Amino acid sequence: MTVKRLIPAIISAIFLMAGCSMRHDVDNAPEEGYYEFRLEASAASDAPESRTAYEDDKIFSWSNGDRISVLFHKGSDNKFFTLSTQTVNGATATFSGMIESGYEPGAAGTGAHWALYPAAEHSFDGDFPTFNMPGTFDYASDHFYALVPMYAQSEDGRSFAFKRLCGTYKFSFTGITSSKVRFVVENQNTHQLSGSFPIKKSSYNDIYTDQNWCAAGSDERKLTFIENVTSGQAVFYVPFRAWESTFKPILSLYDADSGSQLFSKTAKSDFSGYSSSISKIIVLPPFQLGDIPPSEATMVTYTESSSIFANPERGFYKAQEYRKASASVLSSSTLASLRASGRSLMLLEYYLTDFISSDISSAYLTLIEKNFKALRSGGVKCVLRFAYKDNHSSSDHPWDATEAWVMRHIEQLTPLFTTYKDVIFVLQAGFIGSWGEWYYTDNFVMSPSTTADYAPRGRVLDALLNAMPSDRQVQVRTPKFKMKLVGSTPLTATTAHNGSKAARVGAHNDCFVASGSDQGTFNSDTERNFWAADTRYTIMGGETCAVSDQCHCEAFGSNPGTLSELKKYHWTYLHDGYRQEVLDLWKSEGCFDQIDRELGYRLVLEDGSFGAARAGQAMQVTLHLRNKGYAAPMNPRTAYLVLTSESGSELGRWSIGSDPRFWGPDDGQITIDQSITLPASASGTVKLYLYMPDPEPTLASDARFAIRCANENVWDGNTGLNLLYSFSL
Repeated sequence: MTVKRLIPAIISAIFLMAGCSMRHDVDNAPEEGYYEFRLEASAASDAPESRTAYEDDKIFSWSNGDRISVLFHKGSDNKFFTLSTQTVNGATATFSGMIESGYEPGAAGTGAHWALYPAAEHSFDGDFPTFNMPGTFDYASDHFYALVPMYAQSEDGRSFAFKRLCGTYKFSFTGITSSKVRFVVENQNTHQLSGSFPIKKSSYNDIYTDQNWCAAGSDERKLTFIENVTSGQAVFYVPFRAWESTFKPILSLYDADSGSQLFSKTAKSDFSGYSSSISKIIVLPPFQLGDIPPSEATMVTYTESSSIFANPERGFYKAQEYRKASASVLSSSTLASLRASGRSLMLLEYYLTDFISSDISSAYLTLIEKNFKALRSGGVKCVLRFAYKDNHSSSDHPWDATEAWVMRHIEQLTPLFTTYKDVIFVLQAGFIGSWGEWYYTDNFVMSPSTTADYAPRGRVLDALLNAMPSDRQVQVRTPKFKMKLVGSTPLTATTAHNGSKAARVGAHNDCFVASGSDQGTFNSDTERNFWAADTRYTIMGGETCAVSDQCHCEAFGSNPGTLSELKKYHWTYLHDGYRQEVLDLWKSEGCFDQIDRELGYRLVLEDGSFGAARAGQAMQVTLHLRNKGYAAPMNPRTAYLVLTSESGSELGRWSIGSDPRFWGPDDGQITIDQSITLPASASGTVKLYLYMPDPEPTLASDARFAIRCANENVWDGNTGLNLLYSFSL
């Protein structure tokens, strides 16, 4: 029976670790301050519930050089004890070290004693220690438990039982030709893998490391191992947050001497079914390296651009109001000027004042249709809103139409929504209240409180969702409206973009940073938290409406500042003409251009790895990119790898098995890992591109509607392609 104990997966959680006992032996200490811990364990037959073998049949035992850290009381420094002796199979072991002169373990008032393994500069944080995990290890797979964080706690300092603090994943690689490798695992979900972890107790009294959020791009999201290769294979055991069910690692293997990349993979569906626990190792199937010599893989690093440019379905927008059927149609010069200024969106507001109790005239419907056609020709999309009045004075009554007429007008507009959905980025719910903001209303309850009060609004929202194509969203004016009419559970990666009602209702805030409540947009922190989470997967946009202390770029007093709020609520678009005083403040404080760049998505290529290129054979392509904007792309869009000849003729196209709508700024580094088979007939110089066109047939070949990466020397404005790699066949 060995001493370090891990419980097999079949054991109940209450037996997480019936570990080794650790006793002190002061009486026989050879000198003052010298201290020994002797660790003992009974035979496996005496305690079958705590046998050391578990998944992968890995047996634990103490090894030469093992050290433990002991914290004798709150505020004490680490005392390090090193393995000095052990018997066969590690049934007993002795750790030796020095403690303060005259210290008596278990003395009154010292509190709980803790022992931590592996030893490091651990420290107390309240009633629990903080575990410090280095980011880089000289590793040995036959001593893998050096990376299995464990703790032992005792009230008297005289007996301890080691237990595990987190889960473990086993990664193995075969077919390696290098003699030594460097393995890097990075967690895309931004939980830490290294650094300082507070030790906490769960509601079930489990003790665990809180591998909480750390900043995107932080080295604390990584662990690096250096390992000698044996018989062409290397094995790594990686500790990880025990109950995390969405572990999404980026796995990279390098030749430790040359630095050449041997393998790169981003976890997608491959790992989604694995959930680690404290009591077991998750064993992943081995990764087989290909036959391509590492020297034939090419690494490309891309340069980020700070330019401001137009990208579809994001950014500052221009607003245009229409009140009469005789109004001028959007001109090509207006739209060309808009794109030249780095804009790709317009807010089109249609006031149905003349039709508040009648059908919308055919002439007015024709105006709307002509504007849609102009948007197609001009390379622009719209945010769309319908309302009846643009004021709420007493002379403007009625401020809106009855529910029956609203429903009739939605019915009339439905064919236009269907035919021109390609240029409709999003529909704001509108129709109800002055400006279509769902407040100043004559025909709907102005301040609804009961289910019956909300019901008419709910019917209008349902009608709009039915009228719009199923892959388009409808925005409501406040979080309360969505919470009352749809539900108060924010979307997650599992529930987002699935065509459900919840996935299709977004948000617009037309008094952004105008006051502590954004002029009544928010009524509570609960509503704020809901929008902060939900807008990760739904469209958020709007405008400012008043100057306040909230408007400053950075934190101002107790106010978080504009930049923080834009990031928190995942803003995709903003009005660039209202309110001018707020926009001028952003310009004077120097954040306007940053907002211009970061509204919506901003996809930045970081690097790419391209395997050996041979006509008719597979080539491995691995790309790393980040979204440095505030939000993910929101409408459906497929990304492709496209191969062309030097003259531009397309030779091949491969769709990427990753949805850009999940490439959010909160997702850290995004990895595209794809194997493509090069055409057997291809020869000469060829070019590989990343292509993200609009999926609608009317726009698919228009480069103005394709996504441009924010990098130098990659964009082809004629084709909408982003150059990744030029090579010869």
